[in-house]
Amino acid sequence: MKKWFILTAIVCMVAATSCVWAAQGVSLSDPSTKMQNIVYGATIDGKVSFYQKRIYLVDSEFKILADIGKDAVKKISFLKAYRQKLINNMISKNVKLTHTGMNSFLGTKIQNINTSMEAYSTE
Repeated sequence: MKKWFILTAIVCMVAATSCVWAAQGVSLSDPSTKMQNIVYGATIDGKVSFYQKRIYLVDSEFKILADIGKDAVKKISFLKAYRQKLINNMISKNVKLTHTGMNSFLGTKIQNINTSMEAYSTE
């Protein structure tokens, strides 16, 4: 019983942390903007989590697996470095709050990562 309570508390803390991160830097007077901010932030966090599972491949003896790991590290650093700018861009473009809409937007930004890094660093 104690294990479930502790596990639930940890999960709630992680969820609350991602909500706080998503709420930073944007005017939250409008409830719909606040919801968009939270959902977009959680989607970016989900992408980071997805790519973090591939980091261990960097040390692989096989080149193709090592390349997958290096690519994952690059994508994670991009998503973490430009998280709030990505959220603001998603809000300004009014990306639909659907799984496919958000993943499509992030996919295009991640696919053109070198171009995106230059664009976001000049803002």
